[in-house]
Amino acid sequence: MRALVLSGLLVTLVAGRMVSQRLPPPLFPSARTHDLPGAAIRARVAAAGLGLLGWGVGAVAGHAIQGDCFEEYCGLEGIFYGGAAGGGMGLAVGAHLGNRRRGSFPLDVLTSGAVWGVGYALMSSFANDGDGAGVVLTAIMLPPTQLVATVLVERATGRSRAGRLQAP
Repeated sequence: MRALVLSGLLVTLVAGRMVSQRLPPPLFPSARTHDLPGAAIRARVAAAGLGLLGWGVGAVAGHAIQGDCFEEYCGLEGIFYGGAAGGGMGLAVGAHLGNRRRGSFPLDVLTSGAVWGVGYALMSSFANDGDGAGVVLTAIMLPPTQLVATVLVERATGRSRAGRLQAP
């Protein structure tokens, strides 16, 4: 039950952030003053692509760094942590490049890492309680949540910088 409540809370927080504080679109949008829909799609696609690439490179590097071990799952541990680090960095780079480097890259990396840290803490909590469904649900929801959070932070910081540059 605890796993279901925590997973529901995570989904609610992500969904609430996505739909809250939206203003109606302007009647005549300008490329200089408003983000056009193509920029959002480009940022998501770039973030997802580089996130997958980063996960793969990180997983291979994590497995290579792990080295020889004599426990049952230690090779998978290196793949997991390396993939998480590479994937998080890939998401941040992809979101930043997809948004034409308008936002804050350090804040993107911090957001990606923070979302992964919260997801890892949830998975550890579920695993300690023996709740396999909570672990699986969190593992399924973590990558899209990390992607959406990183892209939203990149776009928000990009808009705030654009507003400061255009102010008289």
